Amino acid sequence: SFSPKPQARPDSARMCSKMARPVVLGSCLLALLGRSGQAACPADLDPYSAEPNPFGWPVTPAEFGYDQPECWAAKYERCGGERQSPMDLNFHLSGPDCAPRVAGTVGDLAARANYKILAGRPAMSVSKYMRGISMMTGSSIGSLKLQDANGMPVEYEAVDAVLTAGGLHKVDSFIADAELLIFHQPKNSTDAFASRVVLSVPFRKSESGAGSELFEQMGLSGGAMPESGVWRAPKSVDLQAATQAALEGQSFAYSGSMPMPPCIENIRYILLTTKQPVSAAQLSSLEGVLSKYAGGTRKRPLVSRALAGGGCRAVDEDSVQVPAVDTSCASPSNSSSACWGATCGVSPLDLAPARADKSKSAEDASELIDYRPTSNITVSPSMFSLDAAGDFGVLLVNGRLFEANKVSLKAVSQHTFNGTRYAAELVVEHILFGDGSYHRRLEQEAGVVGPTVTHAEAAAAHTDTHAEAAA
Repeated sequence: SFSPKPQARPDSARMCSKMARPVVLGSCLLALLGRSGQAACPADLDPYSAEPNPFGWPVTPAEFGYDQPECWAAKYERCGGERQSPMDLNFHLSGPDCAPRVAGTVGDLAARANYKILAGRPAMSVSKYMRGISMMTGSSIGSLKLQDANGMPVEYEAVDAVLTAGGLHKVDSFIADAELLIFHQPKNSTDAFASRVVLSVPFRKSESGAGSELFEQMGLSGGAMPESGVWRAPKSVDLQAATQAALEGQSFAYSGSMPMPPCIENIRYILLTTKQPVSAAQLSSLEGVLSKYAGGTRKRPLVSRALAGGGCRAVDEDSVQVPAVDTSCASPSNSSSACWGATCGVSPLDLAPARADKSKSAEDASELIDYRPTSNITVSPSMFSLDAAGDFGVLLVNGRLFEANKVSLKAVSQHTFNGTRYAAELVVEHILFGDGSYHRRLEQEAGVVGPTVTHAEAAAAHTDTHAEAAA
């Protein structure tokens, strides 16, 4: 979902055919997601930041700017999808699904939420990615018990809470003056692609001057500006008390996306409607901190509920169910990884030792792999990885010798191991020893022979000579 370097996007079926040829220690990365950026869009941004990610990603994308959200889809294609966020929950539209569906009882969430007190003086940190103040502790900060699409109970673990200046959403013509977002993932989940739940609590400036206890606990009482984007709260932060009144009221839920790149559409939003009071001084303090340390308070523009083909995106009233993530590939194009199953459904996969075939005799890997140190190698970035080409040794598969000719380091592992996705994956690509087309290409690149072989010639030469191995 990240594309650090915009390139032309190849046809996914042709890409799959081409990349199925070499032996790969890893999986076939089959379709590129980037599009050529617009001339006015920034081109000199770092692709990632070291900031922790509230959506469970091992890396946080940074190659975008809030001042030019129209540029996001050029580098992060999912940002052009049909189920994006934040959304304008306009209930005055007409057509299919435009009226909210009553799906539960008002206040049902109050008994399902159990948030912790962040005791002592918890750390507050400004998130440039979210343009808010994060309370991420590195461990659970509470739970929310909901239901899956079949009505079965599912417990979601709260992993972060972020306070933003100005609301992300508009709910029946109302935009909050501040919004508290609590991020949840399925308990014991290890996959960042699993469905996430974001609970939203709205704040409105009090006409009476009444303040928010949460803002005071976080150190946002209109006093001195923090000396940096990270500080210790003056007292414990009670998330349950901050959300309780809103949890007892009405809520609206819809399926959307991360409100910033990579815009993956796996988020279930639950928007509470009971407004919590906040003073003008506290709002000013929040806005000042974010303006100084987060780059401002501007957010992605609201997305309409209206669908291009008529009707509206569904909104459920007082629902406690989390539908399955919709993996429809109608939009954006099939270069999105969510849509590769039709042409590239074999790899990557989840490697589970308990399900492995144990009927074959065990082999000592040291007798099959003979890699060696290599010097004078040039490392260059491609769409999704750092690549190095050279002579790195050999691999023996089914009695055939394969030469290791390319090494790639990919951010975010393609495969999962017992359901766990890791921060990176090292992929070693191999070619059958003595393959004429491969050596002819090397000689041509060195200027020894004539034109490079065509793809058709290479495909013919590779027929039945390559296999795919994972390790």
